[in-house]
Amino acid sequence: MGIKSADLNSVHFAELVDALRDADDMGVLLRGHLWIEALLEYVTRTKLERPDAIDWGNARFEHKLALAEATAAVDVPLVRAIRSFNRLRNKSAHEILFTIDLDQVKTLVGLTDESMRASIHRIADEQLEVVRQLEKYEAEGVEVDIAPDVLPYLRVLTPTRTLLFAFVVCAVRSLAIDGALEVAFDSGESEPKSIFRRIDAEMERLTGGLFRYQPGQ
Repeated sequence: MGIKSADLNSVHFAELVDALRDADDMGVLLRGHLWIEALLEYVTRTKLERPDAIDWGNARFEHKLALAEATAAVDVPLVRAIRSFNRLRNKSAHEILFTIDLDQVKTLVGLTDESMRASIHRIADEQLEVVRQLEKYEAEGVEVDIAPDVLPYLRVLTPTRTLLFAFVVCAVRSLAIDGALEVAFDSGESEPKSIFRRIDAEMERLTGGLFRYQPGQ
């Protein structure tokens, strides 16, 4: 079941980010799917004259994605990538032994545009660098103190998981930016600083504190 429109303003996205940080591959797929679905609805609603005419609570993910594409709320490359992501999610729901492999994630990442691909790989590499450093220290016999609350996160840092996580957060950032811009410029604010503050606040809320709006990003 998707997240209902009435729930969008009460979703604690920061808690979702915390859950994603220590989630395994399947956890990132499932939680990330819900996050993207919520923002697909959010950004599409900003494009519609009467969004409440749609029964969002009973709309399936693919219907929300089709609406987002039809209203040009989401760029075509990201639509393709999210559709591929949704197929992975559907396979996980119908195949009892389903596992995600790295090639599947690379394929969906390859559907995004060049700029988003670069961001995805940068975020994934930054995560894996932590693992590489720890492996280096271990090989050199250097003892490293790791905080107990970080251990679950480190246990799930695999190439597949990090690339999937990076895809989710970059997709979310793109959807959040488009939606936040529409909301801010439709708010009636005329003072540029007020508009940017509103955009920043929406971006921080929708991305669970991961991103704020930066012109030219």
